[in-house]
Amino acid sequence: MLFHSLQFAVFFALVYALYRILPHRAQNRLLLLASYFFYGSWNWRYLALILLSTAVDYGCGRGIAAAGAPRRRSGLLAISIATNLAILGTFKYYDFFAESFADLVGNFGFASEPYFLNLALPVGISFYTFQSMSYSIDVYRRKLAPARNFWDFALFVAFFPQLIAGPIERGTRLLRQIVEPRNIERENVLKGAYLFGWGFVLKVVFADNLALVVDPIFAAPPPYGSLDVLLGVYAFSLQIFCDFAGYSCMAIGIARSMGIELMENFRRPYLAPNIAEFWRRWHISLSSWFRDYVFSPLFLALKNRRGVRSLPLAWRHGVSFAITLIVAEFLLGMWHGAGWNYGLFGLYHAGAIWGYYYTRRGWDRMPRSIQIVLNFHLVCGGWLLFRSESLPQAAAMFAGLLSAPLPSPPSVAALSILLCCGIAIFSVERMQEKQQQGLWLFRWPSPVRYALVVFASCLVLAFGEFGNRPFIYFQF
Repeated sequence: MLFHSLQFAVFFALVYALYRILPHRAQNRLLLLASYFFYGSWNWRYLALILLSTAVDYGCGRGIAAAGAPRRRSGLLAISIATNLAILGTFKYYDFFAESFADLVGNFGFASEPYFLNLALPVGISFYTFQSMSYSIDVYRRKLAPARNFWDFALFVAFFPQLIAGPIERGTRLLRQIVEPRNIERENVLKGAYLFGWGFVLKVVFADNLALVVDPIFAAPPPYGSLDVLLGVYAFSLQIFCDFAGYSCMAIGIARSMGIELMENFRRPYLAPNIAEFWRRWHISLSSWFRDYVFSPLFLALKNRRGVRSLPLAWRHGVSFAITLIVAEFLLGMWHGAGWNYGLFGLYHAGAIWGYYYTRRGWDRMPRSIQIVLNFHLVCGGWLLFRSESLPQAAAMFAGLLSAPLPSPPSVAALSILLCCGIAIFSVERMQEKQQQGLWLFRWPSPVRYALVVFASCLVLAFGEFGNRPFIYFQF
């Protein structure tokens, strides 16, 4: 069920009507059943994977908290991490690496016939495995007490608004809100409705119209003209933002209407003045996950290794930072999908972040507006890698940027869609940046708010694309 579908509207109306009249414990059981039904509507067989992750991490969390010996605690954590990564690796990466290995040995003249599993990718698997795994790590680090009730923990793993595409929540935030009784205040219901509505507009008015521009360009064979490539990359940079930020807004709004506050996942990323700040604003739940569970521990481990400790302090920091950045960003890129273009996307951003940190004195002296424009184009280079179907296509499109504006000029309709969407999105983002929050509309007088709601409704009716196009991040 897609958030912008009629099926979901009926589903949520029924769930919410029951939710409002039930006591706290019954609310949790209702949400758990609704979450399993929601996920099972995609493929009920893969509910077993969620249940497996839930059971293993619940048991490991209880065991870690009860164990006194460090070795036993480490062993239980290893079981949790290994189980989650094994599930993710089997369903998402096995066939890709098997094919890549066969291609590699084939280049050296060796024949290989790998065995392929041909498994369908479970929707949202990258999100809920990371969320469940972070719980065990936080219990191990003694940042979180283990869940006492299995069914409350199961709801933490499977909470349907953010189950498919995040935000990737932590037990320190979401689990506490599940365990404790919730008050559904009128203000939260209104803010939840606003967030859902704005996410709906981002998806059906902006993202899905921009997809009509993006898809034909990336589906076309080479050669590519420079204007076509620029149009495709600019349009995709707006499409992926509207699509994913739209989903996040809708998820946060649904949860807020039920008295649960999910973390902010986007904070006006295209207004970031540098690439490091961009990743503090884009997919915040994922970038902070990699910072806390991959980058920081790996950086400290490298910095304290015997060979690195012997280096001068500046070299010690620089070497540890560079290696950790490359590893973390490569893994972050590969998290998005089983394709080398995703890995290169991560390495591209590792190089961009490293470059910024070693040139920031000069970069930060530029006017902020110039920083934002340059950084946006730097990000667009990564999006070209991200959206390309393969590395050869990415190379052909980068080559096309240096070529003449052939084979065909962009259509007036495509340019109009890009221009209108770009102006509208950056205008709203600029206003949110000025107010330093996404709920700026609630500061305005009621007549203005109602007028904007009517205007947004007219946009949906006039320009909404209702083809039930899935969210881009569902594939991850």
